[in-house]
Amino acid sequence: VIATNMAAAGRQEDVVEYFLYPVRGKNSAGRGEECPGLEEQTDKFLAHLSPLLVDYIWQKEPFNLRATTAHGDLPPHLHGKTHFGDNIEDEWFIVHLLLQITASFPDYIARVQDNDGEFLLIEAAEHLPRWLTPDTSHNRVFLFHGQVHIIPQPRSPAEIACMPAGTPSVQQALDIVSRYPGLTVAGRPIQEAIVNRIGSYPEKMCENVHRTHCYLPAGVVAVLKHSPGLVAPAVQAFYGRDPLDMKACRTMKHFPTDTCVKAQVRFTRCQYGQLLQQRFTPDRRSGWKVPPPSHPDHLAWDLGIKLACGFEILCCRSSGSSAQGESPHISDVRWQRYLSFLTEKGYFKSELEGSMRYKELLESAHRHYQDTMTVSCDRSVDHGQEVLNILRTNTWDLEQLQAAGEHLDPPDDDSWLVITPDDLDAMLEEQFGQAHRKSGDLGEASGMLGSMVDSMKSFVDKVSSHEGAEFPGMDEDQPVEFDVDSFSQAMERILGLTNGRIDEDNEDDGLMESESESSDESEDEGEYELGAEGSEDAAMTGYMEQMDQELARTNVGKSFEKEPTQEKPAPPRDLPMDGTDSKDEDDDDDDVTPVNVDLNLVKNLLESYSSQQGLAGPASNILHTMGVKPPQDAEELD
Repeated sequence: VIATNMAAAGRQEDVVEYFLYPVRGKNSAGRGEECPGLEEQTDKFLAHLSPLLVDYIWQKEPFNLRATTAHGDLPPHLHGKTHFGDNIEDEWFIVHLLLQITASFPDYIARVQDNDGEFLLIEAAEHLPRWLTPDTSHNRVFLFHGQVHIIPQPRSPAEIACMPAGTPSVQQALDIVSRYPGLTVAGRPIQEAIVNRIGSYPEKMCENVHRTHCYLPAGVVAVLKHSPGLVAPAVQAFYGRDPLDMKACRTMKHFPTDTCVKAQVRFTRCQYGQLLQQRFTPDRRSGWKVPPPSHPDHLAWDLGIKLACGFEILCCRSSGSSAQGESPHISDVRWQRYLSFLTEKGYFKSELEGSMRYKELLESAHRHYQDTMTVSCDRSVDHGQEVLNILRTNTWDLEQLQAAGEHLDPPDDDSWLVITPDDLDAMLEEQFGQAHRKSGDLGEASGMLGSMVDSMKSFVDKVSSHEGAEFPGMDEDQPVEFDVDSFSQAMERILGLTNGRIDEDNEDDGLMESESESSDESEDEGEYELGAEGSEDAAMTGYMEQMDQELARTNVGKSFEKEPTQEKPAPPRDLPMDGTDSKDEDDDDDDVTPVNVDLNLVKNLLESYSSQQGLAGPASNILHTMGVKPPQDAEELD
């Protein structure tokens, strides 16, 4: 467990790490050597996923795989690591890719983690068994046959032979998942929670893309036309700019501002939001001419200036050495093998070899494969040098770009940036289920209030521990607790033992007559003890009544809701009355009026819930955990 926590703490933040293990017996690799077929399998996986990967815009790093030799308890496997930055959708897209691989290639078992550990379990936390905690989940969560698998703990001695009670090794866990998939597959609620979070691809890829218009220098338009994925490092460069980077934006040496044309740019929603929310006023020396905010093209100019500055920052950050900008060497054998897998997969869509569309698809595939190999080799990518190489090797016609800018498709609607309260409620209902709607039926409201009181009483009666409070509705699969003192007292009452002595009722069981006197004395002592206890209870009751009478005259006592009192009949008029005594009696009647505990409990809970104004707080957290959903407007129940 300590090693697991240290490994999770050592992982880089915003980085997802994933593994693909071949099922034992399905591959002839030796234990201590790298599997010779893993590189070929890597190319096959990338080609299989090419329809999803080639045009995908990653936030920072792409999905990548590389063959890894056996070490420790890890067999030969494929390993990948992706820095997804601020776009959490990249992480869940990788989970979708791994599910696709394990579904199409059943001889491989996948595993995915990030700096939070088993983040799949975090998403399905409401549906997990009680025993599954961060301390017990190590080497128990895998992806196999397109589903989530969780190795359970043995529930009987017969299962110990196939299910480990402690933490299994990676190889043991892989053998269990491959041999007993029916026992390890997670339940339907867990599967649905994860699938719902992932969403449906490739439809979701289109939803996460935002196309808009930008006024850009002609060089930036040429770069994006050659490599649309470079929009990501340009946005990141502008988003993380510093004062030294802003000096480069004064002159715009690589992208002159007098060559701006209107073009359509494809962002992810995360990148569009990052660029849009940045406040930026260009330096006057840069030559940018921004129209006023009321101008219809103000947004296009604002986004274009920010994106152009991002590309300028990339170029200025580059060392300028063409050697560092060169692509890593790609083996001709691996490239040809990957190309053959693409052809088998139908990537080129029956396009004739040598046609313009075929060349575009081939160039996109080559660029994607090249970026993947660069990341898998742990080499840092100099995007600035890549941009400079494109500017050096490509030419463009400014008039042609200006003409193309006059016939652009309309930009996408960015109303998704604005979330209304109704939209937020809909999102919460979709995530956590249907919210409790207010109803005009008073019977339903009173039933809700009654369940609130019952749940709170049940919650108070529960026993808490260092692991937290036990709420009503939780599984009662806790170990049996044995209280020695309570057991001894119960046995004494059953056997007639009182204070270590035997009662007088057991005289007939062969007891000596001499003990009768002591028995009588014990009875007398017992009666005395009972009398003492009774007097103590009476004294305590008297103290409590006096305290109630004193508190009733204060503001605290008057703030409580009390039981309704019945009006007493008026005394006859002919009887003499003492005004002082009658006043005292009335005060006593008011003072001893019992407090309605249930009504005060509900009132205080609803007032606390209403004061939260829809935000999270102690009242809503306790009530929701106990399964009670208060009305949206608690004041209606007053």
